[in-house]
Amino acid sequence: MEITEIINQFLMPLVVAGCFALGSALKKAEFFQNKYIPLAMLILGAALGGILSGFTVEGIIAGAVSGWASTGFDQTIKQLTHKE
Repeated sequence: MEITEIINQFLMPLVVAGCFALGSALKKAEFFQNKYIPLAMLILGAALGGILSGFTVEGIIAGAVSGWASTGFDQTIKQLTHKE
């Protein structure tokens, strides 16, 4: 199994991108506490995954994992570009 097949099976790239963008915007918003961003992305990802998959259980779970993964993606970028 190739990596692209794994990504497409378990992650929804559109959901990851959307959650990444919204999570970045929420991080800059003063009305939203940063500690709630991963939970918000998990919930948003589940909703988007459900919408994109026709509300199948697999789609909702994949969306939730994708939304949550977007916060990990953000942290990876932050750590790799952090100058000591």
